[in-house]
Amino acid sequence: MGATLRRKRETVMKPFSILLIRLLGLYLFLKTLFSILPVLLGPTAGELWSDEMLPILVAMVMVPMLGGVLLWCFAGHLAGRPHGDGEVRVKDDDLVRAGTFLIGVYLVVRHVGVLVGVYSTSGAVAYDALVVVVAGLGMMLGRGALVVFYRRVKYMGADR
Repeated sequence: MGATLRRKRETVMKPFSILLIRLLGLYLFLKTLFSILPVLLGPTAGELWSDEMLPILVAMVMVPMLGGVLLWCFAGHLAGRPHGDGEVRVKDDDLVRAGTFLIGVYLVVRHVGVLVGVYSTSGAVAYDALVVVVAGLGMMLGRGALVVFYRRVKYMGADR
């Protein structure tokens, strides 16, 4: 009976991660769309298509929207990254690892557009966005430093 329950939990984790990745993609797409929609429907919408505003529009609107679509489409592949493609043991460390990965994906997709937009319009580097992109990449590709921190905080003051 215990093995059956364990298999059920293992089969639930990857579809749950796929669902969360798709929700993140949908959130990125819709948040970006709803933030630009009032400008597109306003009386000054024609100014967005000028030569100086088009790179900003592409970088700050199209990059996050494209990222949201890619997250939606490749959710199954991305869910295999933190869990692996084999059996998954559901532990709180795995949830922290998956959550950290998803937060990293969100930060990278959201701030790459800002980084490219500022660089394409003014030639300057937006160091705040660069720091966030590097931190997001570290969260995505890292080897679990936040999981180690989580374990230390979790067992702080407890006799093991």
